[in-house]
Amino acid sequence: MNFKNHFEKIDFLLAGATAVFIFLMIFLTGSAIGFVRDEGFYMKAAGNMADWYESIGTNISNGEFAKIFSKKEIDRYFNYNSEHPPFMKELFGLSQFIFTRKLGIMSAPESARLVAAVFAALTALMIYLFGLIFFSRTTAVASPLLFFTMPHIFFHSHLACFDMPILFFWSSTFILYMICLKTKKTSVHAVTAVFFAFAMATKHNVLFIPIVLFVSWLFFYIFSYRKEADKSGLAGFFRAIPKVFWFMAVISLPLYFLIWPRMWFNTADRLMTYAEFHGKHVNYLNYYFGTPLKNGPFPFSFPWAMTFFTTPTPQLVCFFAGIFYFCRDLFKSGKTCEKEASLAMITGSLFPIFLIAWPSIPIFGGIKHWFTGYPLMLTAGVFMIEESAKKLIKTDNCRKKLFVPVLFAAALVSLIQPDIKFAKRGAAFYNELIGGAQGAAEARMQRNFWGYDMIDLAGTLNSEAPKNAKLYIMSSYEGLNQNSFRFMQAAGIIRSDIRATNTLNEADFALFFYEKQNEFILNSIAYEFGTIRPLAVSSTDSVFYSALFRREK
Repeated sequence: MNFKNHFEKIDFLLAGATAVFIFLMIFLTGSAIGFVRDEGFYMKAAGNMADWYESIGTNISNGEFAKIFSKKEIDRYFNYNSEHPPFMKELFGLSQFIFTRKLGIMSAPESARLVAAVFAALTALMIYLFGLIFFSRTTAVASPLLFFTMPHIFFHSHLACFDMPILFFWSSTFILYMICLKTKKTSVHAVTAVFFAFAMATKHNVLFIPIVLFVSWLFFYIFSYRKEADKSGLAGFFRAIPKVFWFMAVISLPLYFLIWPRMWFNTADRLMTYAEFHGKHVNYLNYYFGTPLKNGPFPFSFPWAMTFFTTPTPQLVCFFAGIFYFCRDLFKSGKTCEKEASLAMITGSLFPIFLIAWPSIPIFGGIKHWFTGYPLMLTAGVFMIEESAKKLIKTDNCRKKLFVPVLFAAALVSLIQPDIKFAKRGAAFYNELIGGAQGAAEARMQRNFWGYDMIDLAGTLNSEAPKNAKLYIMSSYEGLNQNSFRFMQAAGIIRSDIRATNTLNEADFALFFYEKQNEFILNSIAYEFGTIRPLAVSSTDSVFYSALFRREK
């Protein structure tokens, strides 16, 4: 991989335009997507953070500076949702504090999703710079566009959750490590460590990064670096360890704890509780070719097959091409640091999938827990296709220059229909290799996740429900989260007088989410409501995803 560390004016313009375009595309389409279960928890936590910012101002005004960071004060605002690091919730809360409470120009949900749109823009910028620094300007332009036209990515980019931010931090950390290998500058190693602290404060996924990168470096040290440097003994080994690993210990860890005030108190116990939660994470039932994946061991093929069938074909081709590109660089002759960089890219791309594929690892739902490496292999794949196309096309330079942009433009045009079709429910997208929505349904795959999909039902509910009607939201069965329901009301999606209930026999209306494990609830609704005919359904290609029922008896 080449390394380019100087940019022309056009590069800054294109990078900025790409980031702004993606930001607007995500932020302006947010109202088309309902709130997933996790958003309910994180938006509630954001409210706590906004309260904390309010309290900081109050305490400063009262001269009670010590109270701001007292254990009682920190626990009051940080104990909720303490199983996850606070950085994103702090940002959601800061956005709510500024744009909702102080300026009054956004609802609380909109302010949280504003942060999500900012991270989408940062991800687009990251992909652009990755393509420009290591590949080409054409790759830099095409890659973020192809990335965000993947229905699953487009969907998740809207959510006030941790999944897209951790994708940004995961891929960016690997890219920064590559730059460390290329430049060997102390400043770059230090910046990488600072960046990694914010990554750790976003989600625990990145804790694997130092481990896998150090193992990779150790392999090359044993078989190459040690011989090249002619160093031996323990002292030589410690001197050879890249600075970035030392900086992760002396910079990343303190900064990580600084970002997470709750860990300042009862540190050992709270870290242990945090580790135990994720070490014994609950499994969300999935249907995989008709098999309910409820208890381990789970099939090794699950994340691989899901990636294969939920990625649009153009991007899937890029994935394969990208891995081929990294493997080719790994095994061809060249400098050891080039080989290490290639192995780092392979690891960054595939380790998240390998991790979830491990039979004892719980399946959390969807593809969001292993798509963190997608930007790396997608961008490399775009470049591989670009270079291959140039070599294959035997024509004059002018036509050859035009062919590659036309090729990528055609790929983007081919994605317009599925993107529009699944714009509201990107988490339900399956590609043509399994037959789309209908093919996945016939193969008895998991249909959808997280109970967000009721945007198409909201209009009927609002027009048909009498004042103070009660709506059964299926909260206990991975339906609509109580918090998410309230935030949908705050966003004006559901009428403010409608009340949510998790008790079917007191409800006037009922939501149903079409997932196999919920089948018994449909029978209960039919028995309790005296009807099997829904008032409204949400569907794509005649595949139902959710329904609204009204009591008839």
